[in-house]
Amino acid sequence: MIGTPRTHKAFLAMLLAVTALTSRALAQSEDAVKAAFLYNFAKFVEWPATAFPDGNAPIIVAFIGGGSLADTFEQNVKGKNANGREFSIKKLSAAGGESGAQILVIADGSQAAAAISATKGKPVLTVADADGVEGAIHFVKDGPKMGFDLDLDAAKASALKVDPKLQKVAKSVKGA
Repeated sequence: MIGTPRTHKAFLAMLLAVTALTSRALAQSEDAVKAAFLYNFAKFVEWPATAFPDGNAPIIVAFIGGGSLADTFEQNVKGKNANGREFSIKKLSAAGGESGAQILVIADGSQAAAAISATKGKPVLTVADADGVEGAIHFVKDGPKMGFDLDLDAAKASALKVDPKLQKVAKSVKGA
């Protein structure tokens, strides 16, 4: 056995630190990919005119849970727009504050039923970022790759039109 117990402890501490940093970097990377998807969802989904108070209103993206994703998305869309509309971000601790949002990201599964119920029949793109949550879009992880499933019936029930380009990059598409 090479080294002393002291060098073994130092090596173990270094290994744990590297593992923690790697895990943090992977989580940040995953949030960056999800944020990019969210930005593109806004570009490739069409809302009815009634979804906005006026022609200059921003796209409101509300997040229930998912604080780091909300922060990453906010940083990534600063100064950008989708189809001429700026972004406004709302970070919610619970369902109920999503009124007026065009995109609702549900990262807290315990709030999913209330959030889905509150948006039913409204022009809101629901994006599920938690297991067991049903939305028009659901983030899925396939090994190291991040993707999404698309439920066209849920989008249609919310009076949303999904561009065929978005359908082509979805991992799976439900409905027609």
